[in-house]
Amino acid sequence: MCAPCVEYHKRLKMLRNHILLSKDRMPSFYPTTKKSAIADTDYCNHHPQEMIKFYCPTHGDLGCGDCVVLDHRSCKVDYIADVAKEFVIGNEFRELEPSINRAEDLLSGLVSNVKEIFGNVENQSKVEIDKLRKFRVEINTYLDRCEKELLDNIEKVKTEDENALTALKTDCELMKTRLEAIRAELTSGDVSVNQRYVTARRGMKELRGINDNMEKMADRMNARKYRFTKDAGTERLLGSKMGLGTLDVAGEFQKNIPVPDLSTVTWKNGVDINVKTPQDRGTCLITGLALLSPGIFLLTDNGNSCAKLLDATTRTVTSRLELPVQPWDVCALPDDQAAVTLQKKSIIQFLSTKGGQLSLGREIKVSPDCRGIAYNSNRLYVSYSSNPSIEVMALDGHILSTFKTVDERQIFQCPIYLTVSASTPPTLYVSDSTAHTVLQLSLDGKVLREYSYKKLEYPKSVVAVGPGQLLVCGNRCQSVILLTERDGKMAEILGRKDGLTKPYSVLFCPDKRAIVVGMFNGDSLKVFNAN
Repeated sequence: MCAPCVEYHKRLKMLRNHILLSKDRMPSFYPTTKKSAIADTDYCNHHPQEMIKFYCPTHGDLGCGDCVVLDHRSCKVDYIADVAKEFVIGNEFRELEPSINRAEDLLSGLVSNVKEIFGNVENQSKVEIDKLRKFRVEINTYLDRCEKELLDNIEKVKTEDENALTALKTDCELMKTRLEAIRAELTSGDVSVNQRYVTARRGMKELRGINDNMEKMADRMNARKYRFTKDAGTERLLGSKMGLGTLDVAGEFQKNIPVPDLSTVTWKNGVDINVKTPQDRGTCLITGLALLSPGIFLLTDNGNSCAKLLDATTRTVTSRLELPVQPWDVCALPDDQAAVTLQKKSIIQFLSTKGGQLSLGREIKVSPDCRGIAYNSNRLYVSYSSNPSIEVMALDGHILSTFKTVDERQIFQCPIYLTVSASTPPTLYVSDSTAHTVLQLSLDGKVLREYSYKKLEYPKSVVAVGPGQLLVCGNRCQSVILLTERDGKMAEILGRKDGLTKPYSVLFCPDKRAIVVGMFNGDSLKVFNAN
C-alpha cells in the first residue's frame, strides 16, 4: 500500500491489529502487479496521475486505487487485470456489438423522425403563410370592391345632381332671354298700336307660363347631401388585437416513438380493458385493431356489428358506431379517416374519427368475401379468402393490381390479414390461415419469403410494430408470435400461460410499451406491459 493507505489503515479500529509489512519484508511468493497488466488502460478521470485498475459492478464505475479507497470501500470491486480476459471472451462482451447495433437502429429511427418533423415544420410554415397571404389578397379584393361600389355611388349621385342643376340653369337662362325679348317688343316705337296690343297680350300669356315654370323650378332646385359612414364591423376589425387572425396551436406532429427490440423484452400481465358497452347485445369479438394516435385505438367488434373508439388511458369506449353488417378488419387513414371491411356486404366502409367521434362516410363496392385491409401511400391492400387473392386499389376503389398467382401457381390458400412493414423498402406481409404461414411480398406482388413456425396454427392478425418486427396472432395455438426480419425467425412471446384464448387481433402501443390483444368471444382486451 501507499503511505496514505497505511495511515488510513491505522486509523480504523477494526484494522488496527492488522500486521503491516514493509516492502522488503513482503513474502516472495506474493503476486505483484505487473506493469503490463495495468499500463494499457486509461488514466483515471478523478485522479489524472493514476491508471484505471478497478471496476465496481455495484455502481458500474471504473476507477483507480484512490477511487476504491475513497468511494467504494464497502463494494466488492473487480481487479481489471484479473477479470479482463475472461470478460472479453464471454457472452456479455459478445452481446455488446448487437446491443450497439440495436441502439444505432433506434437512433437512426430518431434521426429519421427528426428529419421528418423538420420537413413538416418547414412545409407547415409555407402552407400557413400561403393561407395567410391568400386571405390577405381576399381581404384586399373585398375592400377594393367595396371601395369601388362606394366611389361609383358617389359619382352617380354627383352626376345626376349636376345634370339636374345644369338643366335647371339652362331653363332659367332661356326664360330670362324670353323675358328680355318680350320687353324689347313692348318698348319698340316702330309698331302700331294694334301690334303693340297683340304683343302685350302674347307677352302676358308667356309671362304667366314663365311664372308657372318658376314655381316648378323651386322644386327642382335641390341636390342631395351625403356623407361616408364607416362600417362598424370593419372599424371593430381595425381596433381588434387579432387583426387578420390568430396563430393557434392545433396539436403536435405525431412522433414516431422508437420501438425496442421486442425479442429482448419480457412481458407482464396488465389490467384487461373491458370494451363491452350497454348497447352491445352479444359477446364482443374484436377482429380488428388500429392505433390512431398514442393511447387511442379503433376496434371492429364483429360480435356486435359495430366500430368502437377506445381511450386506453381512461380505459373507456368513447364512441360507438353501429354498422350495417358484421365488420372484419380496420386500418387508419390520413385526415382523421379509417376504412373497415364489411365481408357480408362486399364493401369497404369509410369512417370519420374527427373530434373523437365515429361517423359513417362513403363506401366502395369490392369483390366478395373481403377480409383484411391495410393502407400505405394512398393505396389500400385488401385480402379475399374465398377467392384467395389480394387487390391493390386507389382510395376511390379503382383496382390497380391483383396478386393471385405466380407462374400459374396459386400464391395463397386463405389470406386473412395483411400489413405493410415499416422497413425500407416497405413490403407486404400476409397471414395465410389454412397454410399456417406468413408470406412476405414486394408491393408489386412478388413473393419474397414464406415464414413458418412449429407452433403457428391458423394465423390471424399480422401487424408491423416497427422496422424489422411484426406480431402474429396464432389463433389455434393460443399465442402471439414475434417475427423478426433480420434473421427470419419466429418466436412465441405470449401464450396460453399468459391467459390468451384464440387471439384474433393484436397491436403494439409504443408510448405505453404495451401489447394489446383482442380474442375470440372476449369482452376485454388483454394488455401486456414491457418490464
